[in-house]
Amino acid sequence: MKKRFYILGITGILLALAYVTTVFGQKGEVIEQEIRFVRGKSSATVKGVVADRLDSHIFYLTAQAGQTMSVTMNSARPMRDAHLVVNFPLTDAGENETLSGKRKYVFTLPRSGKYEIYIEAIRDKIPYTITVTIK
Repeated sequence: MKKRFYILGITGILLALAYVTTVFGQKGEVIEQEIRFVRGKSSATVKGVVADRLDSHIFYLTAQAGQTMSVTMNSARPMRDAHLVVNFPLTDAGENETLSGKRKYVFTLPRSGKYEIYIEAIRDKIPYTITVTIK
């Protein structure tokens, strides 16, 4: 009799752990998009809404060292709810460089390659407009 309750107890614990892992292990939806400039234009604009704080909105663009990049995020939501993160291409030593915590950056590109821009959302339902200019 005790063995039966022991087995039921262990089974219940394992089922509860499986449920908790499933619920808390969710990562949300990932939206990835390449930013392309219309021929003859040096800027592009992207609009969207981060529906859930677990969602990731990631934008890629390829640019050349020495160019100047301007990235601006506009949102009606306050800065504490969402901001931009810009990841640079890896250095020759394989190190990461990142700009984070603001809604506007203007900088000279240190390396040629693929740059990644994403929204760091702390809350749900964050509408945004991102404008990227490269000269």
